[in-house]
Amino acid sequence: MYIVLAIVGVLVLAVIAFFIAMKLFAARMQHYIFAHQLLPAQALYFPAETLVPLVDASGSSQAGREHLLDFWQTAGEGLSGKHLVPSDGLKYQMVVLGHPNSTAFLIELPPPIKKPEAYGVLIVFDAPGLARNKIRHLRYFVLEFHGAKGGMPKAGISEWTPKGDGELEYVDHGECTRPGKKEFAARVQQIIKESGSQP
Repeated sequence: MYIVLAIVGVLVLAVIAFFIAMKLFAARMQHYIFAHQLLPAQALYFPAETLVPLVDASGSSQAGREHLLDFWQTAGEGLSGKHLVPSDGLKYQMVVLGHPNSTAFLIELPPPIKKPEAYGVLIVFDAPGLARNKIRHLRYFVLEFHGAKGGMPKAGISEWTPKGDGELEYVDHGECTRPGKKEFAARVQQIIKESGSQP
């Protein structure tokens, strides 16, 4: 009898500890939903509708940012309190990763504070294909916050890929040297080259 009560007590304490840990360490949901759920699903399953409004000869536009802000607001629907994040740091620019078939939108997010919130997103596509609405190359990468070690921020690179039926699959590409835009773009360019996925 005492053993059963001890086991139940341990289980109750474990559940309480789990919920406390989730409350203290869980990502802010608007931040997470935007980078890891909503935007990848939209970009991978509805690329023209998601990416074309971001195209601008100067590399970015206010209209393009407002398009992203619509996704940001949607990611926050139904959330409250600490799970809502101001959109102040949300901006984007178009970059070329060495070849027009690897054009990308680099989206910077409000600074992350909890794992796995993101520093930024890189949506890589072939510009000629997007112009003809026949995209041959489309990949979605995330530069994730992984805490800090010895006062230095740590980051990891992940990728979301389509599984079909609107579902997404998570791929871990390991650590990034540091959470900078140049390092992120260079590592993604290397991943694409090594995979041979660029048309």
